[in-house]
Amino acid sequence: MEAIGQRSAAAESLWRDGDAALASGQLEQAYRCYTAAHDQVTDCPRLHLEAHRRLRRVTRRRDPRGEYLTDTLLVKLAPLGVFELIALYFRSRVAGSAECRRGA
Repeated sequence: MEAIGQRSAAAESLWRDGDAALASGQLEQAYRCYTAAHDQVTDCPRLHLEAHRRLRRVTRRRDPRGEYLTDTLLVKLAPLGVFELIALYFRSRVAGSAECRRGA
């Protein structure tokens, strides 16, 4: 697996592409970009939270009951450490890094 710096840079690029697609009304393209970015950072709590925040913007319009509710629930549970638990599940080696700690 690539270092978190490389993966976060890839996610940032995908988020920019997704933002541009969303701004031009291309929901499916935005969803693909945001999902690809999400998959880069699932072991990094801060960036994983950001991924779900961005995904909510698309899933609200694409699938208001299914994925949107899941994204919303995860974002709301963030203060309770849900993304840190997910990082544990993925046996993250980067979750404690400055780039990945929420509130850092």
